[in-house]
Amino acid sequence: MAVVNYIGIGSDSIGLVETGVSAAGTTQGTATRLRAQNSDVGTVASGAGVVLTELIAPGEEQSVFNSGANSLKVYPASGMQINALSTNAAMVLATNTGVIFKCVSTTRMIGVLSA
Repeated sequence: MAVVNYIGIGSDSIGLVETGVSAAGTTQGTATRLRAQNSDVGTVASGAGVVLTELIAPGEEQSVFNSGANSLKVYPASGMQINALSTNAAMVLATNTGVIFKCVSTTRMIGVLSA
């Protein structure tokens, strides 16, 4: 996995672009933690997932593209909700699709899915 162009967020840092990501785990607690604002997930086993960064703040965005062979579970950071899903529930991203997540509050993300 390659992460380039780091930027600072709070006391931590997050990469601008992350490629070669491998999804792992089948729950929010075991899924791969994303470390960039823009992530291309290229290896996706059946049922595997990723977790959006907990460093995101209201007004910021994070994008995920699934270039893997299977659907990808995208979990919010712990305690957050994506669209009308339950808190901590994953949004399922089909192969060769992307989504832009906009953080609108400390507990809510809006996911805009590509065609």
